[in-house]
Amino acid sequence: MKFSKSLLDEIKNKIEISDIVGKRVALQKRGKEFVGLSPFQNEKTPSFTVNNEKQFYHCFSSNKHGDIFTFLVDVEGLSFPQAVEQLAEQAGVELRALTKDEEKKISSRKKLYSIMEMANDFFMSNLLGDNRAIGYLSERGINKEIISEYKIGYAKDNFSSLHKYLLDKDILNEDILLAGLIIKSEKKKNSYYDRYRDRIVFPITNTYGKIVGFGGRVINEDDKPKYMNSPETEIFHKGNLLYNYSNIKSPIKQIDDLVVVEGYMDAISLCSQGFKNVVAPLGTAMTERQLNLIWDLVDSPIVCFDGDKAGKKAAERVIELAIPNLKPGKNIRFINLNDDLDPDDYVKKNGIKSFSRLAKDSTSLNNQIWRNYLNKADISTPEGKASLEKELRTLLRLVGDKNIRKHYGLFFKESLDKVFYTNKSNFKPLNRKNRSNIFDKIKIKDSKVGSGEKIPSGLETLLISGILIYPEIIENNIEEFESLIINHTLLNQVRNEILDLFVSKKSPDLLTIKNFISNNYNDILKKELKFSKKYWSNHENSTIETISSIWVEIFEDDQHIKSLEIEINNFDKNVKNDNNEKRLISILDKKDFELKKITEKYGQ
Repeated sequence: MKFSKSLLDEIKNKIEISDIVGKRVALQKRGKEFVGLSPFQNEKTPSFTVNNEKQFYHCFSSNKHGDIFTFLVDVEGLSFPQAVEQLAEQAGVELRALTKDEEKKISSRKKLYSIMEMANDFFMSNLLGDNRAIGYLSERGINKEIISEYKIGYAKDNFSSLHKYLLDKDILNEDILLAGLIIKSEKKKNSYYDRYRDRIVFPITNTYGKIVGFGGRVINEDDKPKYMNSPETEIFHKGNLLYNYSNIKSPIKQIDDLVVVEGYMDAISLCSQGFKNVVAPLGTAMTERQLNLIWDLVDSPIVCFDGDKAGKKAAERVIELAIPNLKPGKNIRFINLNDDLDPDDYVKKNGIKSFSRLAKDSTSLNNQIWRNYLNKADISTPEGKASLEKELRTLLRLVGDKNIRKHYGLFFKESLDKVFYTNKSNFKPLNRKNRSNIFDKIKIKDSKVGSGEKIPSGLETLLISGILIYPEIIENNIEEFESLIINHTLLNQVRNEILDLFVSKKSPDLLTIKNFISNNYNDILKKELKFSKKYWSNHENSTIETISSIWVEIFEDDQHIKSLEIEINNFDKNVKNDNNEKRLISILDKKDFELKKITEKYGQ
């Protein structure tokens, strides 16, 4: 009886391999794995490991490894069908035979795998007999050992050499076409020509090491396109594959510093220098499937794309992909190349040891995000600073994991504080020994700020209480609510928790928002916000449109005052000319005036 891969995967996903092995081997937890004495031979020191996450066991003393099915076959003496039947019953999975369509699909795939192997043999044979192609690779630092290890080949400058070779092997045109190796002519009926011509050819394998496609790189730089991949076929789906993945995937090998580059030439270049833990997507933006494949190998891969604008944009797209998919313990690091260099160029110019140091010193995802956003921001104005904060909050909402989102929020806040309030640490308070302080020199003691009066925190309470009483306000003012600068810890927490609801529920309806507020914030509204609640009671007979416009007006007043506060805090406290002193006094006077207006409008 034959079993589909999806059926076997379903069984494996429902049973922990440690539960099966643990019935025959005494296992002890050690980090992410379990260890025990080998069931295959006598030993005193445990060399047998089991990994639930990777669904495999490995015995170092006998070099045997496998999954739940092979364990029952090797240890219990069952046949494979018996092992599947026993485990399916345990997992509660109904066994069924392959349908005719499934058997046909499996047969078709086997045929395509065989054709790809034949084509690769042909390409490899071509390369060995072509000095020009060998010379090109040699100039790129790719020697015969690497050519052999990675099965690199060459497609002749001929329209039908591969096609004729496969026909001589009794392969049908239909199957060669399905494999993506030939193209049907639009000019001549029933005529075909080779897809790859005068190109270095790199075999692309699936996660199990079977050749499923090819990538071709031109030798003549005038030929276009520079790179050509196999088309989508029954066995080749480039968004699900990574170049060199199967070569480094190992159930027993611990991989350190896995580097992700843009293409297979960069990957081969690093491999030829001895840096073999490298993979590459296949000419398109990285997909979620590819990211998860990489995370299956290592927890913290390193992205090293080209140093040009296109490479930087591609790296930013990886960040966009990673943010909603982050999980505890899974991270991404970055190598930022300069001067439009690609990894191949960098290694040739600086050597592999220098590249290895870049990998060790790579930039973590949170720091890379901060660096990217700060470089694009204009923080010389209050508006620019507010814009940076808003963009970071928007990104923060995309983080799927709540705990990771919390820690990213703390990191961004600390980073913003360091940039926005750097001058505060250099400000010396007024005392007898510090008579040159600018605030003493310009006599601001009559200013409300100078006398220690704080911005009315009542505006923050009005804004939050308004949302809690009239959640409808959020529907048309979510961006304003998100961009609020809130100094009060509890009120800021309330705002962030409501925003978290929008992330977890993805645009919740009004009833969901109201229920969330009612279940969580009634006590806060009755106690901490009871005075601002009275303010809103004066408008209980107003339409929601009127209430929303009042809320927006409060928002604009509050943020305007805080922007002035930020400007004052960031003002150069060591100004030495009259113009700067006048500018500071002007800002302070303006703030005093705005505070008076707010007090008159909303009361004390």
